[in-house]
Amino acid sequence: MAVGFEVSCPMCGGLIEATDEDDLIRLSQLHTIDAHRYSVPAEHVLAAMTPGDIDPDQREDVQ
Repeated sequence: MAVGFEVSCPMCGGLIEATDEDDLIRLSQLHTIDAHRYSVPAEHVLAAMTPGDIDPDQREDVQ
């Protein structure tokens, strides 16, 4: 999977990865609701997101 963005869960430090901002928000909220009974606001996800890691298939930074 090509990872465009990632964010760490503010509660447990778990890494959440996604290919776009909308997916990152959705996956972050699903995780925090399921694991911590808390829905992280979309604004917090966007403020904390960072570029994803290197795609091992492409051997270059994912943009």
